[in-house]
Amino acid sequence: MTDKTFAFRTSPRDSGTGTPVTANVVAGLLSGFVSLCYSIAYGSLIFSGSLAHFVSVGILVTLVSGGVIALVVAVKSSLPFSIGGPDSNAVAVLVGLAGSVAADASATGLPPDGVLFTVLAAIAVSSIVTGTLLYLVGVSRRSSMIQFLPFPVVGGFLGGSGYLLLSGAMRTLTGHSLGWSALAALPDLPWLAWLPALVVCGTLLAAQGRVKPYALTPLGLGAGVVVFFAGMLAMGQTAEQWRAAGLLFDRESLSSLQLPLMLPRHQIDWTTIVTHLPECLAVAAVSALTILLNASGASVATGFDADFNQEMRAAGLANLLAGVTGGVIGYQSMTRTLLNRRAGATARLSGIVAGASCFAVIGLVPGVIAWLPKPVLVGLQLYLSWGILREWLIASYRKLGLADYLLVLLIVGVIAVEGVVAGIALGIAAACAMFVFNYSRISAVSREFDARACHSNVERSIEDTAWLREHGDAVVGVCLQGFLFFGTANLVLRRLGKRLGNAAGSKQHYVMLDFRQVSGLDVSTSATFLRLKQRCAANGDTLVLTALPPRAHEMLARARVLTADVKTFSDLDTGLEWVEDRLLARTDRLAAQTVSHGLSAIQPHFTEAALAQLERCMQTRRLAQDEPLFARGDAGDAVYFIEAGRVTVSLPLANGQSMRLRSFGAGTVVGEMALYTQQTRSADVRADEPTVVRRLTFDALQRLESADADTARQFHRFVVKVLASRLAVTNEAVRAAR
Repeated sequence: MTDKTFAFRTSPRDSGTGTPVTANVVAGLLSGFVSLCYSIAYGSLIFSGSLAHFVSVGILVTLVSGGVIALVVAVKSSLPFSIGGPDSNAVAVLVGLAGSVAADASATGLPPDGVLFTVLAAIAVSSIVTGTLLYLVGVSRRSSMIQFLPFPVVGGFLGGSGYLLLSGAMRTLTGHSLGWSALAALPDLPWLAWLPALVVCGTLLAAQGRVKPYALTPLGLGAGVVVFFAGMLAMGQTAEQWRAAGLLFDRESLSSLQLPLMLPRHQIDWTTIVTHLPECLAVAAVSALTILLNASGASVATGFDADFNQEMRAAGLANLLAGVTGGVIGYQSMTRTLLNRRAGATARLSGIVAGASCFAVIGLVPGVIAWLPKPVLVGLQLYLSWGILREWLIASYRKLGLADYLLVLLIVGVIAVEGVVAGIALGIAAACAMFVFNYSRISAVSREFDARACHSNVERSIEDTAWLREHGDAVVGVCLQGFLFFGTANLVLRRLGKRLGNAAGSKQHYVMLDFRQVSGLDVSTSATFLRLKQRCAANGDTLVLTALPPRAHEMLARARVLTADVKTFSDLDTGLEWVEDRLLARTDRLAAQTVSHGLSAIQPHFTEAALAQLERCMQTRRLAQDEPLFARGDAGDAVYFIEAGRVTVSLPLANGQSMRLRSFGAGTVVGEMALYTQQTRSADVRADEPTVVRRLTFDALQRLESADADTARQFHRFVVKVLASRLAVTNEAVRAAR
């Protein structure tokens, strides 16, 4: 049954030590009565149709299973007042499993007893398989993995469970599963066969939310019992007559109990059981999901924190033990747990009493089952099935999108026609297809860029920076994100193709793809990137890939995407630096440049006289590769003009390594901020290659300001231009990132 949260919440307390024994015993007896009713209803549901003449045996087995599961859950659950037992979701699958096994076993020529033994063995095997899987999930602490099941698949299965319960109720009532044959048989039934069922279902629906939760089930069942026996007396017939008509259970003694350990193995059709193992796995998956839902709901409603892994282990042990003593699958029930808590239960004693009640009925008064009318149990089954169908086929319409809701209906329809395994398999396949379709609509491009707005961490001269901003459209770059597969990768290819088409011309392009935010690649993307490589080669463009994950690098290398003409770099900054160097090294640009002075890179910003005066105030220093220019903490007493070569500003880290902040090439200035603020150096600066710098000290600048104010003014104006160029680059990068 799909459990519903009752509208109450209590404060969490201890596990119940020192609590009144009487309150827990009374709550346990009430929970035990409700569990008995459910167990009998589920037993009659499983053993219906062709198995109807074994229903009394099935009910006894279900009661044993309910008692075992209730006792183990009471002792092992993380909620001290938890009640366990057979549940409608699992029972709905068992109904189909029992019917299919019975049909297949009968087809092999087994006698009725052999069919019964095979069905009981199949139910026991399903319980053992379920118990093993649940326990392994709990021990490995992987309970959260089950929550990744697509929600429409869960809803479709639960809706299918409601259909199976409704079909089982019709089979109990008419001997036929839900269909035209069952509907045709309804008019021939005596009114005493269907009126109590309608009374029970109607009473439960009408009283739900209007009476106390612990009084709901007894009220509904009691109304049905009264109507049945009142009608029997009014018609002047005896109980034996109605028992012969199939409306009351046969009297069975304890000697008719058929437990798994007592079954004659030589009369069991094991081949048939093996063929139905997929249904055993399906019921295990359903049980695991239902346990999480029930435990979560009970935790929220009562204020106690449930340990999902412990709940899995408890249900696993309960089903393993039930598999060898009873057979019917069960686990924590949210409805019965909340009812138990509402009745005053605070300790494990209540669950133990509830479990012991099942054994008390079997051992002391098994004949009481013979006085519970079948139509009353049919009414309970109708109520349970209606609750599930209403929640997943009606109420879910407002909660789900149209595609998800149609998937729920599709799964329910397939379960009704082809069975549970086919419905779940189709649902998972359809959900995966929908996920792929929806995910492919999510752009794999987090950002587009070119060299006009996106720059490397290399400080270049004002002229070089301006030239890159003017000709930066030669770079066609994208930053990728998420998991790439054929759908998203093809969208990236079309997007790049459109940009390259708009920028078509004689200009060579650098097509850059950054993979830093990519979580993985599907093997199908290799063909997409191979097509991109071929297009770049045909147009004379250069393909540049940055921050490739190791596995993606290996996969693209195997697909022959990463050949000598494709450039790869460890990060986007390094790749951009390489591209910028190639753009600035173009022959047409170099031909237009002339070198006539040692400080030619800054010559456009000074008059000839001022540049000569400035050069006289400077000191020339030559640095070897890796030689420091200055270190963090040094006095900020000078500014440096990079005449040739390159230096890198880095920040020393605690682990002995350093982090690159920015590099400075020819025509740039480094160290000016410390000069103006007269603070110590905030980072290390080291030469990347043989470098020539011009050093202007603070004292020399002061003398220049006194002796040649115009040259000093031109120097300060140049520094302002440098800072303004840096700010413009930063602003463009910020705008491009939006």
